Amino acid sequence: MANQTYRVLELIRRFNRNEKVCIAQLQHETLWEGKHEKTIRRDLDIIKQVFPDTFHRIRGENGCYKAVTNALFENITSAEQLSLLVQTLNIADRSNLFDDLNIDPADRAILEKQIKETKEIYLFKSKPFENRSVDPALLKKLEQAIYHRRELRITYQAPHRTFDYTIKPYRIVFMNENFYLASEVVNTPFRFSPLRLSRILAAETTGKTFHQNREIARFIKEMQTPLASYRPDYRDHLITVTLEVAPSKAAHFLTKKHLPSQTIKEKREDDALILTFTVTQEEEVIDLILRWIPHIKVVSPKTLKNKIERRLKAYLS
Repeated sequence: MANQTYRVLELIRRFNRNEKVCIAQLQHETLWEGKHEKTIRRDLDIIKQVFPDTFHRIRGENGCYKAVTNALFENITSAEQLSLLVQTLNIADRSNLFDDLNIDPADRAILEKQIKETKEIYLFKSKPFENRSVDPALLKKLEQAIYHRRELRITYQAPHRTFDYTIKPYRIVFMNENFYLASEVVNTPFRFSPLRLSRILAAETTGKTFHQNREIARFIKEMQTPLASYRPDYRDHLITVTLEVAPSKAAHFLTKKHLPSQTIKEKREDDALILTFTVTQEEEVIDLILRWIPHIKVVSPKTLKNKIERRLKAYLS
């Protein structure tokens, strides 16, 4: 992350805490040590350009500023969320999920203005997004069930048939351009399932409440893909996948993690990379491997290598 990004996020954090920010004092702090007053003003200008009404100059105190209101920042709980805010709202806007999002009108106007401006600058090309939007009343029902920890009986549209499940809803998770209801499924062979929100046709409470399974809650926070497979003591069953990336494509993996667990184990003299991924099952990395063939090959496990070979043979036959 660039030094200026750190500085800007630190300023936003202070405004979020309703702290006073003074240029003269900042010049004595590590982040701004040796920085000219103009540099610090440029940092402040970045925030002002994105959120023009968030802070103002304190009268009678030269070079000192304070947040006008905390209303905007109360909707943000971390620096990471702030940096992703505009992109996330852009996605939510396409999905019609947050039509009833409870944001102060003045703050929403600022956010909508920023979204409009980013669309003039950036063009996002991504995976196909599900066309079917979620009924706001159904979404609210799911949110209430998660918050109050109430069991739900849902009707779910799978690819070839409709199912009725009793679930314990834990969290709504956004992965791979889709929203999922991460749930503990009651009385079925599979204990955990991320259910696509767009495929939930109906939901009603059973009248029962539940306690979250702590391990499942932790699993949801750590899952990397919708194909993550849960079983009790899941950390004892994690699989390490080792891949070799050709020198010509190494830069794509040096500059980007394709899964959070991606680790560079070795950079060879010819610039080839040896990578490892820690996953719950081999299926989590198969799509990634297929996208990068012939520039990537499986080192281990052998079972995964055999699966890839069978798929390629079937495709070529």
